Amino acid sequence: MTMTSRERVLAALERRPHDRVPYIEHAFDPRVAIEIAGSLENLLCDGTMRRRLSDFGADSSHPENLMSLEPGISRVTGRDNITYWGAFHPFEFGSYALDERQADKGFNADGLLKTRDDVEYMRFREIDSEFWDSAYKFLDAKGDYAACAMLWLGIDPTWHSMGFEHFAVSLISDPDLVGEFLGRISDWCAEAAEGLCSMGFDFIWAADDIAYNTAPMFSPEHYRDVLLPHTWRVADRISLPWIYHSDGNLMPLLDDMLTQGMDAIHPLEPGSMELHELYKKYGERLSFVGNINMDTLARGSKEDVRAEVRDRIALFAPGNGYLLSSSNSIAEYCRADSVVEMVRALNEYG
Repeated sequence: MTMTSRERVLAALERRPHDRVPYIEHAFDPRVAIEIAGSLENLLCDGTMRRRLSDFGADSSHPENLMSLEPGISRVTGRDNITYWGAFHPFEFGSYALDERQADKGFNADGLLKTRDDVEYMRFREIDSEFWDSAYKFLDAKGDYAACAMLWLGIDPTWHSMGFEHFAVSLISDPDLVGEFLGRISDWCAEAAEGLCSMGFDFIWAADDIAYNTAPMFSPEHYRDVLLPHTWRVADRISLPWIYHSDGNLMPLLDDMLTQGMDAIHPLEPGSMELHELYKKYGERLSFVGNINMDTLARGSKEDVRAEVRDRIALFAPGNGYLLSSSNSIAEYCRADSVVEMVRALNEYG
């Protein structure tokens, strides 16, 4: 039995039998893909998605230009999905309401949301015909790939927009303030989620970074009482299979997290959770995505890459619920030959 990429991914998310372990990434740096392809022109030979090298170089940061590369990236790398990022930013100016005076700090800048009067800084993108037209354009080129859309649940944009220290203190001293900011963001995400699920995407990849490598960023009680009631509203609008993304150790929160109804968790950050314990406790309820170490893809040998792929497949794949992926994304510093070797190993062991 040979499946299409779409069939393969959906079967693994539902823990049904499939022809091989799927390979998915929510982000793939185009420079690595170009190196694998040999040239940008080789990457972009997909009919209507073709872009000239000069066009890419002139405005490589434009979201539509980058999203136009998705089918080519999957074709040359063996990835089974393509990723739509056009609904990922809730604010007019991006994902976070940050202090523009600290622009040099990027997303580590302090947040602008400190008091209830600061809701004026929460200028949300219009969810209008232009918003949806971009998604339809992306879906026109999906072919047999599993098309996913990236979306926030709301916690990550909230703590970035408040500044983490203020967010953490407010969880204890003024949880209603956190709820007011989070509620507005989650309401926007819920509206976007409902629309994305109705237009031809195959699954949703929903993100909220809520944990360090050692432990969650907040107590299970604060997560359950203050934060979850808002992210539930987003989860309730997701009618497709979906993957939950957060780095770090999620074990203390997982029972509460699962009330949101996700089908899989990603990226299983190496060293953060004991994998055998995770699989033993949740393997009948969840699919697992990731855990191929970024450091191995950047600095490891071919043998190191192959060993990790073989070991993760041996642990997770017998229950039909494993999707191969890096432990975050294919970043610029990942070596092209290591990515190729990862997929070769998948084809051998998966």
